[in-house]
Order: sequence, then structure tokens, then C-alpha cells
Amino acid sequence: MSDDPKHGPEVEAEEARTDQGNWFVRVVGPVIWPSFLVSALATWVFFLAIDPSDLHAATFPGWEIGRQTGYSIGFLMFWAVSAGASFLTAVLVRRPEKGESKGGK
Repeated sequence: MSDDPKHGPEVEAEEARTDQGNWFVRVVGPVIWPSFLVSALATWVFFLAIDPSDLHAATFPGWEIGRQTGYSIGFLMFWAVSAGASFLTAVLVRRPEKGESKGGK
């Protein structure tokens, strides 16, 4: 058994926890925050031209949806679309991990 403090189950467990934290910071953070900002801007621009009450009357006239609920639904829809686009971009520009071959050789 090695007395080297740089190896062992405790160190490997700590590295695994650090890798999971780094994944969140590297992937989820850069996806969620910019998509939030884009959805706020898209909601603002969209609802400058379209009133949620008019949209409600044209799409779901049988439902009771208030103006504030319409804004919220619009924001969440814009956020979902922009988060999907940001996540796809993050996946496509991902750098290979250590040990992954480059070029499929």
C-alpha cells in the first residue's frame, strides 16, 4: 500500500466531486444564464408588439389567462427555446476529455 497522499480512495472521491462541480460550472452555468438574458430581451421585444390579452383571445379563448400569466408563459417559452439552443451549442463546441482520441483514429 502506498503512503503517497496524492493517491487513494479519498482523493479519487474528492476528484469525482470536483469534476461534477466543474461540469455544472462549465456546462449548466453558461447555458442557463445567457439563455435567461436572451429570453428576457425576447419577451420584452415580443410583448412590445403583441398584447397577451389579444394573443389569448386568438389562441385559447376558452381559458382564463390573465395578462401577467401570459407574460410569464411567454418568458418561460422563450427561456426554454434559448436554453435548448445554448445547450446544443455547448455540446457541439465541447472539447474532448483527456484520453479521448482526436479524429477517430
